[in-house]
Order: sequence, then structure tokens, then C-alpha cells
Amino acid sequence: MNKKIVENFFSNQATPGETRKVLEWFETPEGQQYLRERLDVDEDLMTRTELRELVPELDSEQVYSSIRQRIGKSERTTFKKRVDWLGPLVKVAAAILVVLSASLFYMLHQPGQEEAALQEPIHFQTEEEQHREVTLGDGTIVRLNSNSEMTVSADFMKGAREVTLSGEAYFNVEHDPENPFIIHANQSSVEVLGTAFNVRSIKGMDNVQVAVEDGKVAFRSTNGSPDAEQLSVTLSRGQYGYMDITQRIIQVDDLAVENYLAWKNGRFIFDGLTLSQVCTQLNRIYNTECSFENDEIRNLQITSIFADDSLEKALDVIALSLGLEFEAEGGRVYWKPGT
Repeated sequence: MNKKIVENFFSNQATPGETRKVLEWFETPEGQQYLRERLDVDEDLMTRTELRELVPELDSEQVYSSIRQRIGKSERTTFKKRVDWLGPLVKVAAAILVVLSASLFYMLHQPGQEEAALQEPIHFQTEEEQHREVTLGDGTIVRLNSNSEMTVSADFMKGAREVTLSGEAYFNVEHDPENPFIIHANQSSVEVLGTAFNVRSIKGMDNVQVAVEDGKVAFRSTNGSPDAEQLSVTLSRGQYGYMDITQRIIQVDDLAVENYLAWKNGRFIFDGLTLSQVCTQLNRIYNTECSFENDEIRNLQITSIFADDSLEKALDVIALSLGLEFEAEGGRVYWKPGT
């Protein structure tokens, strides 16, 4: 087994295919030995009570049953303790359930496992500078940006497919006309049947942003106010929606939508955009505020493609391309003529 793939698994960076290979390897003698050494698990066995203590947020009986079905019953041998206790590999699997949601996620895709495993909401989370890709039970692929959290509803496979997002994620939703896919994010919802789009809902911010790469989505307010139903738009391919929660408005544009996916694609594309238009996008993405020494600078056009998704790199490229200088401090950027 490639140890790099194993390390990706333990850091929640493995793809679904890599996760499958790693979990299959864990069933081999070599994989079991590696797990015992890695997780410091001894030969003692585990009761269901211990499992309940280890995984208090899950239904221990269902987890126990799922693990038993996943690994299969092993040939009975003589143990130091009662035969009702789980084997060492199952103890390892239970530990992985706590440490890595990927293991539980993989189990959800085994035939007959969905109903048993999806009795409680499932949480996926990323840390600083960490991206994570997960495939949901319906085939939908979600890529989480750093510092993001997604909760999958307990009844995800039983009707409307609902998730809750805090942070930013790119969704490639599996088409299913009978069961709409709904993302709940900061007093708003995004509803689709099958499409590819980005949702940005950063904790503490008063806006929600949706960029549609393919298909259509319904973007609406859900704050419960009398005029909430009026705050709703349908976004099509290549369109971007910006909901200002405080001012109760949604702005829609279709200009360089791919730049709102820069965190995923790793590049910015400025194709004949004015500096004012570029700054509008940077303001929304990085929560900055641009100002200009004069209107001539505001209306300068820039055409550039570069492989970087950082604000600092974008500012440097703009300054170099347009022969300008800038001052950046405290989320404010001031543009002025170059010297």
C-alpha cells in the first residue's frame, strides 16, 4: 500500500477511490498491524458499552451492526474475554469512525447500509488551508473550502436532499427531479435538481454568494420576514448572485463568474474587465473595500490570467499590469498612479 495515500486518508485528504483502497487494505494482516501501531490499539477487545462511550454522538447499536456487516463475521476463536466482544480490527474501525468521518462515509455507500447509518446528521469540516472532497449517498460531489463545515441531514436519502453549510463549498449535484437538493446557509437556501455551483456563506458575514457554473438554482431568503418570498431569484449558468442579508437585496451579474471559483480552480481570469469590476469581485471574495484616486484609474481595463487564488497575488498582478501602485491596510485597498 502506498503510504502517501494512507497519510492522505488520516488527514481527510483522500479521494473516495483512495478511501476505498485504504479501507480494503486495513482488512489485510499488514493493514491491521499498521492500524494497531498507528492508533496504539492493543489486542484487547471491545464491548458495545465501550463502543457507545467511544462514539456517544452515534447510535452505537447501528454503528455496531454496520461495522459487523462491513467487515464480515470472522471465524470464531478463543478470546481472553466473552465472544460477544468485537475483534481488534473492529475496534480500530470504531476509532476511525471517531477520528475520520471518511470511514463512516465509505460505509454509507455499501449496499444496505444507508438506512442504518443515516439516523443522525453527519458533519464534514475543514481546517485552515485544508480542502476536502466528499461524495454523498446520492452521488453528489462536494468540495469544501478551508474553515468550512457541512451538515448532512439525517433523512438525506428519504425525500428532499438537505444539507447545511457554514463557509464555502462547490457542489456538483446528482440530477434527481423527484428529490430536490437544498443547501441552507445563513438565512438563505439554494435549491437545485442537478447542477454545478459554488456557495459562500462565511460565519459572521452578512451576505451569501452563489456562483453557477452549470444548470440552474433557486436562490432565496429564508429569514421568515413578511417579504422573504420576494427576495428570490433563479440563477442560470454563468450567473452570480449576492444576497445582502442586512439590506435585504440580491444582486445578480454574469461577469467572470469563474473568478468566484478561484479557491477551487487556483486561478483568476481577468478578460477586459475594468479595475472597478475586478475590485468588486475581490471585495466580495476577500471582504475588502477598494477606492481610487480618480475615475481614470477606476475605468482602466485589465486582461490577465494567473495561477493563484490569493488577494496579495491579485493585487500585485493588477498593479504590474496597469502600472499602478496600491496601499492595502485593514481590509482597504487604495489605488493610485505609479511613480
